[in-house]
Amino acid sequence: MSSSPFSPAFDSLVGKSLERWHIPGVSFSVVLGENTWSKGYGYAQQSPRKAVEPSTLFYVASTTKAHLCAAWAIYIASSANTGKPKDQQISFSTPLAEIIREDFVLADPVRTTQLTIEDACSHRTGLPPHELSYGFGDTTTVKGVTRSLRHLPPHNELRAEFEYCNTPFIAASYALEMVTGKPLGQYMREVLWAPLGMKHTYAGYDEASKAIEKGGRIIAKGSTWSRLPTDTHDAAGHLVEEKYYMNLSGVSGAGYVISTAEDYTKWMRCWLRPASGPLAQTMIQELWTPRTIIPPDGKDNAPFNGVSTYGLGWFISNYQAHKLYWHPGSLIGAGSLILLVPDIDWGLTLHTNGHDGSAKLEGLAMEVLDHALGIPEAERTALRRTDDALLDDYREMVHTYTTARSRLYPTAPATPNIPLPVRTEEYAGTYRNVTYGPLNFTASLSNKDIGDRLVCGMRDRTWESLLVLEHVNAQYWLATITRARSPLKTALRAESRLGVDGRVEAIGVAMEPSLPDEIFWFDKVYS
Repeated sequence: MSSSPFSPAFDSLVGKSLERWHIPGVSFSVVLGENTWSKGYGYAQQSPRKAVEPSTLFYVASTTKAHLCAAWAIYIASSANTGKPKDQQISFSTPLAEIIREDFVLADPVRTTQLTIEDACSHRTGLPPHELSYGFGDTTTVKGVTRSLRHLPPHNELRAEFEYCNTPFIAASYALEMVTGKPLGQYMREVLWAPLGMKHTYAGYDEASKAIEKGGRIIAKGSTWSRLPTDTHDAAGHLVEEKYYMNLSGVSGAGYVISTAEDYTKWMRCWLRPASGPLAQTMIQELWTPRTIIPPDGKDNAPFNGVSTYGLGWFISNYQAHKLYWHPGSLIGAGSLILLVPDIDWGLTLHTNGHDGSAKLEGLAMEVLDHALGIPEAERTALRRTDDALLDDYREMVHTYTTARSRLYPTAPATPNIPLPVRTEEYAGTYRNVTYGPLNFTASLSNKDIGDRLVCGMRDRTWESLLVLEHVNAQYWLATITRARSPLKTALRAESRLGVDGRVEAIGVAMEPSLPDEIFWFDKVYS
């Protein structure tokens, strides 16, 4: 492929995909050998409408993880580390507790002493996401999130299986700050971005906003479509713009970087042609060495062949007899994707301002790869298979939600036959839990369509959410969590409890979906 991949035929596919998935815009960058192409489609914001350009700034989400791991590799190889006595040198197998001893404590003391940098950066810690456990109070900083890990119950044994989780990457970010004595963004700029000439890559919104003030560049404004793509009335939905600012300072190396399609061409070449860049080939081999096996039936394996694995900040898969290194990223109203195929010296990134955009537009990325591999147009199936797999995932998630009441409470009556012991209004108020912080519930009184409900807008979390409790029977509730303005819902068990004085004492919610029987009790606060 020596000609531009952005042909009229591909432009048409992009237009159809943006329309199908209700995504405002996307920027692509492709490198192949000495060739570089970048192009923007759609618009970066609605009012005033501004087109996406290769220079448009986007949240790159979890593709940030590769930046963090690369920065760690550079530090480990640096004289600042190798110049220390042997027993004080850090490697990827160094336990985090040896670096940030006072701050890194897990619920299991044995796991605390064993969990290493590579465990944290390869999703094999055994911790589930616990995504609503940070963003408030002290958990707005990397130190605060790291210290909160002591309250988070695990899901699996250490190194037992792949389980995607951001918080260990946050702890690894904090540990790198401690050993370098510098904020992570400053260190990554010094050892990665500046040497690569990535002049428009930033450590979070606060840095990127300065580029806006100087003019000439904008951050694409995220958006969410109000209906699911599996909804019969999907087209009747509407687009809701999200805010520019997401406070991701506490997320740090797990997903806070903002960059452009233009800068990411330099980032891709850093990996494909390391000879002249800050990453040595030995570092890349280390980072691309598989650490964890991805379940073969997992959604992260479509449309690839065989078993996928995870290295340090990278998924590793096989496609058409080629090894592919890649990573998706997803934030509220935004998405990103990077694909690298070293044996043909090819790479692609896309950045989008649509919710779930990396998954929805992954098929377009695979279409470009098929073109690069010389697969005849009539034989290309990756776009269709990727889109079909995503729709199947949505259907499964919708089915899981719609059947939740009968699954979680199989013996409950269709309508409550045991009322709440006190008036619904008495459940309103503030509740606190050491792990998941404060919840502020307001009461929604019963009517014929919806029963008694308690509503909590969790706007103080990194991943803003809405929590609604619907009365099932006696002191049992069905909890529904909705991420920001997404129409996708998650249902969980919840309970309430009265004290001996007859007042509401606590509300318990199974806050982490992968731990459906783990009830986190929030004690009611009385002045």
